[in-house]
Amino acid sequence: MQLRSTTASLVAVAAVSALLVSACGGGDGGEEKGSGKGGGIEGAKDGSSRSPGRDGGSDEAASGDFRTSDIELPKDLKLVFDWEKPGDPEKAAALDGAADYMRALMHGTVQQDAKDPEIVKHTVPLQSAREYGFSTVGRDVEDKYSVTGEERYYREKVGDLVDGKLRQVTFCSNQSKLFSKELDTGKVRRTKPSDEDYLRFTLVMQKPGKSGGVWKAHSFELEEKAVEQCEP
Repeated sequence: MQLRSTTASLVAVAAVSALLVSACGGGDGGEEKGSGKGGGIEGAKDGSSRSPGRDGGSDEAASGDFRTSDIELPKDLKLVFDWEKPGDPEKAAALDGAADYMRALMHGTVQQDAKDPEIVKHTVPLQSAREYGFSTVGRDVEDKYSVTGEERYYREKVGDLVDGKLRQVTFCSNQSKLFSKELDTGKVRRTKPSDEDYLRFTLVMQKPGKSGGVWKAHSFELEEKAVEQCEP
């Protein structure tokens, strides 16, 4: 599943994003960082790592840590979150939720399940982030495509709290090492590096209604060929 091939038409996102852009500050992840290789966070290289205490164990897990996850991905697929953990626990938890949303999309494609339980768990019902996940994974299921390789996420920003429950999270993605894989033949459909490798995501994350819950993706927006914002 290479998201660069998808055109998102999300009118609802525009309204929510406009609210957040006008009301949100930059946040702990506000300064854009360079995306050169070797600048990753130690321990962040494998998106399939697990956190036994994620659901109410350690203090680290309770405050949100995108470097670990209970979502398991195959060994031939790595999601590299080259982010810095915010000092604010709520901002950290929102960023953690954004990372798991991206993992959930990949998990759905790998499992060939358009309504994968991980997508359901990490999205708000009846909102664009869930509908986007269902439709995108659904196309991969219909086309019999899985995904392999590595996707790198960087230049994250976490906004301030709006309306008591929403935070905007933006980040870039480089898909130059991420490829579709034909399920029937096992053939990897490799592509040459291009402007299409650069994506910019805007997620509106919703705060859990009770203690111990996870921040869920509410709204989703994707900008393709985001070279100006995301190129090293």
